[in-house]
Amino acid sequence: MQLRNLNPSSGSEDWDRKWKDIFEHYQQDLRHAYYIYAMLNAHERHILEIGAGSFRDMAALCRLGVDCEGMDFSQESVRLARQQFPEFFSSIHQMSAFEMSFADQAFDVSYHNGVWVLFDDAQIQLLAAEQARITRHRMFATVHNAHNQQFVDYFGRLKEQDPLYDIRFFEMDEIINLMRQVCRDVVVIPVGKGKQRHEDLLIKDGTTDPKNLRACFEENGLKYLENSERLMCIGIID
Repeated sequence: MQLRNLNPSSGSEDWDRKWKDIFEHYQQDLRHAYYIYAMLNAHERHILEIGAGSFRDMAALCRLGVDCEGMDFSQESVRLARQQFPEFFSSIHQMSAFEMSFADQAFDVSYHNGVWVLFDDAQIQLLAAEQARITRHRMFATVHNAHNQQFVDYFGRLKEQDPLYDIRFFEMDEIINLMRQVCRDVVVIPVGKGKQRHEDLLIKDGTTDPKNLRACFEENGLKYLENSERLMCIGIID
């Protein structure tokens, strides 16, 4: 099953089969939607999720009042998402992240979670350039965190049984350098504390107010870099 290092001409057949198996499971964890919501500025209301997969975060943000659309290249994930979220049918799109059909600067913000972990640097450069093209203000890229060795080892065990976990982990310098090719500045926020601590504890306890989550991110800074699952990287375009 080929899930990594796809290119602009790759078909979606393997991911179509995978999404049939995992779509429902991936509806459960809404943490990333709350992370994104906490970091949106007041004027950033029209946003796009790239490689949305389960489309859970797009749907959650829509329900929070954000004008959010989503896209994925898997025909099956799009079909399932339109069934799961019929109220957002027209906001769910099937296309390639290498060549999106949106106009230049069509969205205030674009984001993705766990997409670039499937690609090498050359492919990410193409993906980043296309994301920057359709984005007016800021582009978010959330990737798996190479500074958390325990998390790296955990995925190393899982990938022996499931290619879904055969992914790339990033150090901060790697992701910053890639994003700076299309962004004038990059801010990195370590996120994901095993659903148990800090921002994840707030969400678990139902404290999802964006001001509280943003304050938590600002207070912690890079303090818990080695204990965080992912790096939420924010590239400033304008």
